[in-house]
Amino acid sequence: MNPIDFSQIPLRDIHLPAAVGWWPPALGWWLVAALALAGLAFALLYHRRHARERAALRGLRSVLKALDDGGEPSRCLQQISQLMRRFAMSVADAGTPVAGLTGERWLRFLDSRWDRDSFSAGAGRALAVAPYVPADRVVYADVQELGALCAQWVVTQRSED
Repeated sequence: MNPIDFSQIPLRDIHLPAAVGWWPPALGWWLVAALALAGLAFALLYHRRHARERAALRGLRSVLKALDDGGEPSRCLQQISQLMRRFAMSVADAGTPVAGLTGERWLRFLDSRWDRDSFSAGAGRALAVAPYVPADRVVYADVQELGALCAQWVVTQRSED
């Protein structure tokens, strides 16, 4: 066998391929980015959707805490009434004139949103007369019961959304 003289063969140096660039990313990274964006959008929508409910519950808790700390029951009753009206306007259908509802119509509206009659025939009746009740006729226990009922109503509205 003849020995091969490699110095006589016109060989060139090995050329390594260029480094892999960062763009475009592989399919897996596109999927990870799409899932991250979908998760972020879902979290933002969830947070926005339930922000009204959280604010209403926070307001009710602060009113009841003020009541427990010696607040005037008639003032707390009026604040609960205002909170409920504001929240009801935010969750009502576009065609329902919630701001103009008073008395029995207001209570029937609240009952219709959860298929119970706790407002028309229960502790919720205090909402119909809250702005007009003299301070000496408001009972502490009634305001607490109304606050608990309103918190239940708000939570029920959250689960329906």
